[in-house]
Amino acid sequence: MKKFFLFLLFILTLGSNVFAVEVSSPRAILIDVDTGRVLFQKNAYEAAYPASTTKVLTAILVLENCELDEMVTASATAVNSVYASGTTASIQPGEELSVRDLLSTMLIHSANDAAYVLAEHVGGTIDSFSSMLNAKAKELGAKSTYFLNPNGLPNTKHKCSAYDMSLFARYAMQNFPVFREIVSTVNYTLPITEKYTELYMNQYPDATNVIRYLNTTTNHLINPNRTAYYYEYATGIKTGYTDAAANCIVASAKKDGVELIVVIFGASGWTNLRNDAVNLFEYGFGILKSEPLAISGTTIEKITIENGVKDANTLDVIVEDTLYATLHSQEDASSYTPKIALNSDVLAPIAAGQVVGTITYTVNDIEYTSNLIAGNSVEVKTPTIEVATNTVKNVFFAILKLIFWCFIAFVLFIFAIVLIRAYIMTKRQRRRSRQRYIYNNRFR
Repeated sequence: MKKFFLFLLFILTLGSNVFAVEVSSPRAILIDVDTGRVLFQKNAYEAAYPASTTKVLTAILVLENCELDEMVTASATAVNSVYASGTTASIQPGEELSVRDLLSTMLIHSANDAAYVLAEHVGGTIDSFSSMLNAKAKELGAKSTYFLNPNGLPNTKHKCSAYDMSLFARYAMQNFPVFREIVSTVNYTLPITEKYTELYMNQYPDATNVIRYLNTTTNHLINPNRTAYYYEYATGIKTGYTDAAANCIVASAKKDGVELIVVIFGASGWTNLRNDAVNLFEYGFGILKSEPLAISGTTIEKITIENGVKDANTLDVIVEDTLYATLHSQEDASSYTPKIALNSDVLAPIAAGQVVGTITYTVNDIEYTSNLIAGNSVEVKTPTIEVATNTVKNVFFAILKLIFWCFIAFVLFIFAIVLIRAYIMTKRQRRRSRQRYIYNNRFR
């Protein structure tokens, strides 16, 4: 009943505010990163051209199949496959670059040649890698995604929905800290290799410095120098543009513990793109809040440890980690009751900080769990004066019991001797009486 009420409250609030969000772009979606809930959508399930936002899924496959320090050699096929008008990092055939550097220039600068180089490294061929992209998309729950290349360069069959792209972005942000790091970077320059220097100097023999031309992120939302587009709460992720796709963006933002992702496809220019993204973020921050369900260091309960020292056998069970949940603005975190599970073997000795169980809250079908730890130490019960006194008493009574039984045995022994002696004496008397009788009869 409680879940139904909260769901109804959320839907009513969503419905009353949805028309207040101004979104000029033809396709858009807003989701909560914590729960995955869709907070707003406009034609978000329609397949469209995603342009370079495609590289989000490419990055996922690379991160799942490569080490960051792996060295990759760029092939001529990869670097020469980019359209003349496509953005490149001017990677040269034969250059050796790390996976991390290639990911960085692909995600920060939107370098299409880097995407091809990584795709060949992971999949062997672009076609094979594209099949991997589609399989991964399906695994993540995508319904309208079909990719034919790793970078989103124009192809009439290469499409994705805003909803599908939000799934990819949320997955990447939740599972790869290095992805978060890279997509939040404003300034980056690809390292200059010996191969690049050689080819550069051959092309520009009078040059005094060897340079790379890409240095700054394409995501103006996170670049404070782009004051017309900068958004103070933006944290990443990836932009895209082709003539067919128009302006696209996958953007993340965080405010007061609430993290959101916006996907916009088909915006008309950066001004509209920025306005739509910011409007959606502000709407999301207005209807959600992040609140602690449990706070680190809070005592959940006190329990008595049976084998602990007397008068010092009480254990404080405390929360190890603070648990935050994203809630509707009208929800109260205190209305959720946790499930507490203590270990079955909570016995002394117990050290402060030792894990003794778990605490779990279920909010909107998502579980938030922390360890429960000992807030104090509890020592094993050891012998005391009382125990020693009891021991002496036990020994004393044992000795008394021994003496008693020894006395009984002695009495029985004496009694047995008396009986035996009496028996012997009786037998002797009978013998004498018989001898006397025989003697008298013989001499009568």
